[in-house]
Amino acid sequence: MEKNVTQGQYVAGEGFLRKLDPRLKLYFLIGYVILVLLSVHPLALGLSSVVLIAAWGMSFCPLLSLLKSARGVLIMLAVSELICWIWLPTATVLITFWKVFLITLMSVIISRTTEPRDILDGLRSGFWIGEGAAMSVAIAFDFLPQLGREMERLKVAAASRGAVYEEGNPLQRVTQMIPLLIPLFRSTLRHAGQVADAMDLRGYHAGEKRTRVEPLEYHKIDRIAAALMVVYAAGVLVIRFLL
Repeated sequence: MEKNVTQGQYVAGEGFLRKLDPRLKLYFLIGYVILVLLSVHPLALGLSSVVLIAAWGMSFCPLLSLLKSARGVLIMLAVSELICWIWLPTATVLITFWKVFLITLMSVIISRTTEPRDILDGLRSGFWIGEGAAMSVAIAFDFLPQLGREMERLKVAAASRGAVYEEGNPLQRVTQMIPLLIPLFRSTLRHAGQVADAMDLRGYHAGEKRTRVEPLEYHKIDRIAAALMVVYAAGVLVIRFLL
């Protein structure tokens, strides 16, 4: 069961996307979110979809694994869009669903192809974010799969005592999960305390300037990727304001 817990988890491997500078990937993700939200014409959404497919191809991540990572968000999105379907036109609901779907999958692809350490360095050097805030974000990325694994362990332990989580309607299943929240909360606090103790033992101080064995540096492959991003942004903006 733990093999299905992949939210926010980096997966080592090869591919064009993994070789890019983490600052560039963070810039691209922010720009992609903005451009997708600005997209109104179906042609612009189609272009954003092509970019997503290209990023997926360069990530070498199995599609089924990406969908499993985003299934929680996608389920909530589908339910909310079905509710909105009562008041909004079908075209508006479908466009909104597709926009959030693109943003969610692109975020998963970036997180699966970027190490938390690189995300930390990218935030610190690319956005002038304080060391404490950047470290908090990096730890959060590490904690997401850890919380998922802990929830799976709690479910297995409860199922061994006779609890049933796979029967009943969705509301009943959610209600059955509520008793697991208290032990999950306690486990989260315990893990947070262990991380804090480990950082104290290593002499970590948020105000100190940290160094890196291999400083971040843009290479030729990053310049090529940046040029492709500019072409994509120009295409979306032309479609947005001229069509």
